[in-house]
Amino acid sequence: MRMSIWRGFSRETEVPVDVKDLGCGAGEIVCPECGGDGDWLKFHPEPELHPEGFPCVECKGTGWVLVSVG
Repeated sequence: MRMSIWRGFSRETEVPVDVKDLGCGAGEIVCPECGGDGDWLKFHPEPELHPEGFPCVECKGTGWVLVSVG
């Protein structure tokens, strides 16, 4: 299913996403912050400080997040 999520500090940016409907009003999407790989190290200014990796803050390293579906 295709739907929109709203991103940004004031939630002013609309982003279309593909949602896997899980039922009960919940859906799963690829993490918009890390792109689904769960690794935020590619954005860190000093990646050499984290040789073990740096999990994405939004998805906690899973690569996906839950959203509500209406």
